[in-house]
Amino acid sequence: MALINRPDRDKKMIASAGVNLEAATFRILVGIGHLSQTSVGDLAAMMGKNYSSVSRQIDKLETAGLVHTYPSSSDSRIRVSELTEYGEEVISTINLTRERIMREALADWSPEERSDLLDHLRRLFESMKKFD
Repeated sequence: MALINRPDRDKKMIASAGVNLEAATFRILVGIGHLSQTSVGDLAAMMGKNYSSVSRQIDKLETAGLVHTYPSSSDSRIRVSELTEYGEEVISTINLTRERIMREALADWSPEERSDLLDHLRRLFESMKKFD
């Protein structure tokens, strides 16, 4: 996991995707993309970051037109964030870049090895859900 989550990998991903974002802001954008609509607090908890740090990054994303924020309908003190249409386009570009990088990384794996990896990742995912 450490190899995959290294900040220098994020920087390479950002450059490869042709996206102009800081690594910290990139992670927040991807987090919002995964969660669809999310509060600053939920996103901060998911990422293990403090509220004010995540809030500042969301402000940068909103200024860049990638994210739209608004008060929660259930509690106006809670700020909800979601991707704009432009943000969705950027996430799509990032996802395509991730897929390309993964295809390149697995290019010399046999179809059976790729299938085994997928099966093991699914099993790991199911095992990890027990700890939620």
